[in-house]
Amino acid sequence: MTTTIELPSGKIIDLARFVALLPDEKTANNTYSLILEGCEKAIALNPQEAKSIKEHLNLKSNKNHNGVWDREEQLRKNQPKLKKLREWIDQKKQESTSPEKEAAFEEFKQTIDAERPVGQKLYEH
Repeated sequence: MTTTIELPSGKIIDLARFVALLPDEKTANNTYSLILEGCEKAIALNPQEAKSIKEHLNLKSNKNHNGVWDREEQLRKNQPKLKKLREWIDQKKQESTSPEKEAAFEEFKQTIDAERPVGQKLYEH
């Protein structure tokens, strides 16, 4: 899913590739460096462009009004992802193992144990 935005300068950025927005400490004019996944070089941004990106990212603090992390809120936010994870685990448990997978695992076990000294084998009993 692409989330493209147009900055005030006309630059178009895909926020799905966003990695970091860093203040450029080398210059005195408050420029920023935008790092995108897959780009070799950072993109120079002025403060207005950086502000626009921050607004689009809808940056929110993960701390409550006291400045302390709220465990209960985090658990509540994680529930939809945990549900998907449980569904994925259940799906994997129901899949039957193929003979090819079993043979590959047996070969793996033999390879691991071949490199270990006698008495420290992991899979031989």
